[in-house]
Amino acid sequence: MADDDALRAHVLRRLTFGPRPWQAVDLAGTSPSDLVEQLLAAEPFWPDPPEFGSDDDYSRVLEWWLDVMLDERAGLHERMVWFWHGHLTSSLDKASAALMHRQNQLLRTHAMGNFRTLLQEIAVDAAMLYWLDGAGSWAGDPNENFAREVMELFALGRQAGYTEADVANGAIAFSGWWVDGDNDDEVRFDPGAGPTGPVEFLGRTVASAAEAIDAICDHGACPWWISGNLHEHLVGVWPDEARHAELAGVFADSGLEIRPLVEAIVRHPSFLETRLNRPRTGLEWYLAFRRLFDIRLDPWPLDGLGQMPFVPPNVAGWPGQARWMSVGAEFAKAKLAWDHTWETATLDEADPVGDLLGRAGLHEVSDATRATLEEAAAAVENRRDRASLLHALVAVCPEFSLG
Repeated sequence: MADDDALRAHVLRRLTFGPRPWQAVDLAGTSPSDLVEQLLAAEPFWPDPPEFGSDDDYSRVLEWWLDVMLDERAGLHERMVWFWHGHLTSSLDKASAALMHRQNQLLRTHAMGNFRTLLQEIAVDAAMLYWLDGAGSWAGDPNENFAREVMELFALGRQAGYTEADVANGAIAFSGWWVDGDNDDEVRFDPGAGPTGPVEFLGRTVASAAEAIDAICDHGACPWWISGNLHEHLVGVWPDEARHAELAGVFADSGLEIRPLVEAIVRHPSFLETRLNRPRTGLEWYLAFRRLFDIRLDPWPLDGLGQMPFVPPNVAGWPGQARWMSVGAEFAKAKLAWDHTWETATLDEADPVGDLLGRAGLHEVSDATRATLEEAAAAVENRRDRASLLHALVAVCPEFSLG
C-alpha cells in the first residue's frame, strides 16, 4: 500500500480534477478514507453562467467550463457532471453554445440525483433533440437515432436484448418534440406529430416519451449498464462479475439513485487499492498541466490531446484508454510542455525534484523516473534552466500521464 500522500493524491485525481500543487501533503491531517467522505459530503459548486450573444460563444462556453473544473470549489459533483457529459452526449456540432450550457445545467442539477429523472429530462432537452435528430421527428416517419442510442449507449448497453422493433416503436414514442427557435429555444410538444396510440416497447405498451423512458429504466439491464460504466470511470476498470452484481443491486434497490451507487463504489477497498491503472484522459492531463505550469491556456490544445469538452467525437463519447497514450497524444503533450517551459516557477534549490513532484501531485513514481529527473537536475547549473527542463520532463513522464 502506498503512503497516505499518494493515496490522497489518488482520491483527488479520481473524485475531483486535482490534485492542486502540494494539496495531498497539505491534507496530511486527513486520512485517505476521510478525504473520500469529505468529498462525498461537499456541497455542489454552482458557477455563474457565461455571457452569450457574441461571435465567440463557442470558445466562451469551453473556457467557462475549463475554468469551473480548475476552481478550488469544484469537487466530486463537478466530476459527475463531466461523467454524464461523456455518457449522455451532445455536441456543439449541432447545438448552440447556449443550448450546450443549458444541458450542462441539466446535468449539474441531476449529477448525483436520480437517473430516471435525469434520463426523462435529457430525452427532451433541446441540445439532445438536435444532436440525435429528434427535433421535428413525427410519428408517421420517425427518426430512430435517439431511440437506438438511448438503449444501446445511454441506459441499457448493446447486450440488453432489445430488438429492431423496439427501436422502431421507441422512435414513435419519442416523436412529436421540437425546438422553438423563435422563443428562446423552448422545447415544445406537437400532439399532431406525436404518437397517435400505444406501441409495444421493451415488453410493455407505451404511448409517450415519458412512458418509453420508464420502460427503459425499469429494464433489468439498466442498473447493470450504469453501474459498470460508473465503476470504470471512478476505479479505472470494469467491475468483475461479483462486484458488478453487488453494485447493480445497490443501484436498483435505491430506485436508480446515483449517490448511493457512487458511495458504494468509492467506499469499497478496491477504490484506494486500484491506482495508476489507467491513463489520464486528454482533458485530465490538460487540467493537470495547467495547474503544474500555473498558466492560463486556450482550450484549443485539447484538439491535439483528443478531448474537447462539448465536442465528443460521436454519440458514444470519447473512446477508452489506449488513445490517451498514443504516439499522437504523446507528441501533443511534449509540444505543449516545450512551448511553455520558460513560463514555469523556479524550484527549491536544495531539492528541485522533490519540490516539482509535490507540485505535480506525484507521490509515487518509479525509480527510473526519479533517477531521470535527478540526473537532469544535476546536469544543469542555472536554476532557471533547471526548473524549465524539469517541468518539461515531468509533464511527459509516465506517471504524470496516469490517472
